[in-house]
Amino acid sequence: MQRESRHAPQRPPGMVGLTELASTDPAATRRFLEKVFDWNFENLRMPQGEYFAHSSTHGSGVGIRSTRTNEAPASVNYILVSDLAEAERKVRNTGGEIVLPRTDIPGMGSFFWFKAPGGPVMACWQDSAQPAEARR
Repeated sequence: MQRESRHAPQRPPGMVGLTELASTDPAATRRFLEKVFDWNFENLRMPQGEYFAHSSTHGSGVGIRSTRTNEAPASVNYILVSDLAEAERKVRNTGGEIVLPRTDIPGMGSFFWFKAPGGPVMACWQDSAQPAEARR
């Protein structure tokens, strides 16, 4: 999940654009990563609650959110795609299972989670055609 800027690096489809961390204590996870790696996070208000976002100069990022009810702490990699519907079709046709349907984040993009054969959960992400800053 990256916001557009004049100096945003090129983000080609297929790269891991975001690793999202589900934490039982997001503030502690944030402080840890800031101290260990000198990362800076911004606070975002999402429909599901507070979200901490870090963007690297290379175009990838890290997000931290609270775990959901009965969810173990984990990480999910979001793979950038240029066509979310086509990526979903390919996931389904090659043995993947959609575990969280398409979700739209206004001004940022859209994503879905899937389970790959063998069990790992991953996600596909498509950047919004029109970032929030451009609509102001």
